Amino acid sequence: MAIVCVAIAAVGWWSLRADGPEPVGLAAARARLETAAGDESAGSSPSESDDRSSDSTPTTESTGTTPNIGPDTPATTLTTTTGDDTPSTDTETTALDTEAAGLAGEWTVVTTEGTDGPTGDAAVSFAGYRVVEVLAGGVDESTVVGRTAEVAGAIEISGTALVAATVEVEMATLQTDDSHRDSHARKALNTEEFPLALFTLVEPVDLPVGTLEGESFSASAVGDPTIKGVTNRGVFELEAQLAGDTIVVVGSAEVIFSDYGVTAPASVAVISVEDHGIMEFQLFFTR
Repeated sequence: MAIVCVAIAAVGWWSLRADGPEPVGLAAARARLETAAGDESAGSSPSESDDRSSDSTPTTESTGTTPNIGPDTPATTLTTTTGDDTPSTDTETTALDTEAAGLAGEWTVVTTEGTDGPTGDAAVSFAGYRVVEVLAGGVDESTVVGRTAEVAGAIEISGTALVAATVEVEMATLQTDDSHRDSHARKALNTEEFPLALFTLVEPVDLPVGTLEGESFSASAVGDPTIKGVTNRGVFELEAQLAGDTIVVVGSAEVIFSDYGVTAPASVAVISVEDHGIMEFQLFFTR
């Protein structure tokens, strides 16, 4: 009887749950950046706004594309898009001279305090996951999204490519819309012993020449995610764009939790969690 009552209560709670945030996307990230820049301009005095050059204001109206990842290797084929994210029929295979373009050097992740990790609505760097929860008996399912703004990292651009990238994530700060779920997730990830997840780029990707002409582009970034002390090779599908003095990058990759020694949490007789999900991130880089 108790199990039946719990199940009924779970179904009622399930039906009232709000949908999680949408998957990461370059257009949404750029819009957040533009909104943040507009808010900053509105809060400054007229003289400050007038004196501020377009190059120093990270708005999406500036030229745009971000770096991909690679040293002086032969150019990787990249699918480019125009500033409005409309796919181009051409494929760009010519790498950008980052020294001449003024992009060479180290760019660091922009961090913002006091932001809402689960939604990621603000113009803030974040990382997280999305996974499907299934109600007992397969009655219904819902996508759960966990995110944190506690990220750090940097990329290095040199020659014709983005040649290095590392990102660290504070796993204990991942949040969903339910604190009890978050507690189970921290236990499954053993965040006390393994507080950080790490991504390290292992293969470079050349930058297309259209980077400075308002073009965004997509590419695959091969790297080594380390979760719960276990490292596996992974491929993140990226979208990137240079917006003023900010590089905007969003990306995602499929993950099988058991590959990292993580047993997906489950609630007895109520909810099960699939063993596979999506890792995703929205990152803003400046220097």
